[in-house]
Amino acid sequence: MTNRMRAILISISLLLMSYVVVGALLGKGETSSEKTYRDLGVYSEVLSHIKQDYVAEPDLKKVTDGAIRGLLESLDPYSTYLTPEQYQDYLQHPDPGPADVGLFVSKRGGYSTVVAVLPGSPAEKAGVKPGDLIDEIEGVPTRQYSVLQLARMMAGQPDTALKLTLDREGRTEPESISITRAVLNYPPVFTKMLEDGTGYMRVATFNKGITGEIAGKIKELESQGARKLVLDLRNCAGGDDQEAIDTSGLFIEKGMVVYLVGQRFPRQDWDVHPTGPVCDLPLAVLINQSTAGPAELVASAVLGNKRGEVVGVRSFGVGVYQKPIPVGDGSALLLAVAKYYGADGKTINDNGVTPSVVQPAYREAESADEDQPEGPEQFGGKDDLQLRKAIEVLSQERGSAKAA
Repeated sequence: MTNRMRAILISISLLLMSYVVVGALLGKGETSSEKTYRDLGVYSEVLSHIKQDYVAEPDLKKVTDGAIRGLLESLDPYSTYLTPEQYQDYLQHPDPGPADVGLFVSKRGGYSTVVAVLPGSPAEKAGVKPGDLIDEIEGVPTRQYSVLQLARMMAGQPDTALKLTLDREGRTEPESISITRAVLNYPPVFTKMLEDGTGYMRVATFNKGITGEIAGKIKELESQGARKLVLDLRNCAGGDDQEAIDTSGLFIEKGMVVYLVGQRFPRQDWDVHPTGPVCDLPLAVLINQSTAGPAELVASAVLGNKRGEVVGVRSFGVGVYQKPIPVGDGSALLLAVAKYYGADGKTINDNGVTPSVVQPAYREAESADEDQPEGPEQFGGKDDLQLRKAIEVLSQERGSAKAA
């Protein structure tokens, strides 16, 4: 057995022994402890049968890697194992790139799912839609990879081709497409004035610096006569959590945005700290099943602080904090050690954000299927039922305020 293989096997043993110790400490009596040791015994017996009874001499490295992936995949789609080479690359280049295709991907039930597509990106131009399932990347099945690994596989050098195999709604066979990577340009915040003094603002992603841009757009809308505001976060995924916290401070003068806590990760609260004037216009936030990550923090903060209404359908649910943990021969685990919680005490990652006013989108209403996302080209139009509902809610609130 090579030193590398020995180190990997030792790493697994340490992980399993940690599981035993923690289970014994947290268990309520002898029954829990016995069950923990029994589970470990089952693992050892399975490994022994593989080594002794398998039809051919097994590749222990492949078996070991599969066991590690299985352990982590059973936890969540974000925790992952990095080989020594992958870990060094991650340390040296934590952000993949410099070019990408503009897809925000997560996993549900083991399937790699397109959560959202960046407007104007190569992926959007290639026709990729939220809800598409990615079967393969460059001919390699995606099921065995974590979200982090998928993101790094899709990134690369500018003008290089990325081949994806997609399962798409309405097609019986997978479809292979080629997308050319490019340095991404984040779309600006879009605003316009609607009926009855309603300002409309659409944010596509929470990239660095977006808070200052949003603050400027609020002032523009107010100068144009906006007396109420719709913040559209549909199909908004990815970006920086701190930008979401800072953006919340543009609308909320005092309160908590979100808190982070884990089994051995002490609770950390993130409160709003406005650095300028706070917008006090009546507010409605639009979300859908492709709202994910930082955008969910903003929507949750608006609800938790009773700052306004959130209209649409339940968001996707992305909200974990990961920590790299070196193990073995230079390899590492990238482990989710804490989760984000809204003011209601519910984990955003497991529950998403449930709107205070449920309103399916037009196509969803027709099909009665909330798993079908609406295309971004329809956002803000006259047939946008979710936007119409938000305007209606704001009008009712304004009417109630006048009557009072």
